[in-house]
Amino acid sequence: MSIIAVGSVKASPGVTSLSVGLGLSWESSTGRRAVLVEADGDGGVLAARFGLASTPSLVELSGIARHELTINRLQNNCQLLAGQLPALVSPGCGETTTLVLAPLARRLADGLGRLDGIDAVVDVGRVRPHSPAVELIKHCNLLVLVARPQFDQLVPLVHQARRMIAHDIPTALVCVGDRPYPPTEMAKASRLDLLGVMAHEPRAAQVMVGGLPAHQRHRRLLLWRTLGELVHRINYRMQDAATGCATA
Repeated sequence: MSIIAVGSVKASPGVTSLSVGLGLSWESSTGRRAVLVEADGDGGVLAARFGLASTPSLVELSGIARHELTINRLQNNCQLLAGQLPALVSPGCGETTTLVLAPLARRLADGLGRLDGIDAVVDVGRVRPHSPAVELIKHCNLLVLVARPQFDQLVPLVHQARRMIAHDIPTALVCVGDRPYPPTEMAKASRLDLLGVMAHEPRAAQVMVGGLPAHQRHRRLLLWRTLGELVHRINYRMQDAATGCATA
C-alpha cells in the first residue's frame, strides 16, 4: 500500500479539495482502491463539508490502535464520502485532533503501509515541524505540496521544499490554478517537480459531493480532467520509484 500525503505550506490553498478529488479518481485511474485519511492538526472539515457524521472517526480508531490495523478495522471506522470513497474523518476541533493523532501517527503509518491492495491519500493540512501528522509525512511514499501560484506563497514554499529535500522525503508540487504566477516558475524556485495544475474551482466541494461522475463525458469537465491527470502522474512517479528501488 502506498501513502500519498497532501499538505500546504501556508493556510489552505486547496489541500482538502485535492485530497478528496484524488481519492475519488484513484480507483478508476489505477485499478486500486483508495482510502482518504484526514490528519489535519488544525481540525477536520470533511464531515461538515460532505454531510458526514462525527463518528466513527480517528478517535474511535485510536481506541483500537494497540491492535494490528487490518482492512476490516480500518473500514469499520471509515464513512463513505459521496457514497464512493471510504474516509477516516477527524474531529472538527484542532486540539482534539492533535491529542489523538500525535501518539497515533506512527502506528497509523505502519498499519497503512502493511495493507495490501489499498492506497491511502492523507490530508495532513499545513506541513510544519510540530505537526501531529509528522510521522505520516516522514513515512509517506510521496508528499504533495499544494500552493496557489502567487508570490506570497513562493517564499514559504521554497523554505518548506528545502526542509523536505534535506530530510529525503519524496516531494512534488501541485498548483491550484495557473495565475497570476507561472506554476513552472514556482517549481523552478522550489526545486520541486511540478506534477501538474488542479483547476481552480471555488465550488469544488459542491462539485465533488456527488462523487466521481459515472459518465465519461462529465469527467471531461476541467476539474475532473485535471484530477485524473494528476492521479496518473502520481501513480507513474511511485511506480517508477518502486522500479528504481527494486533495480538497485
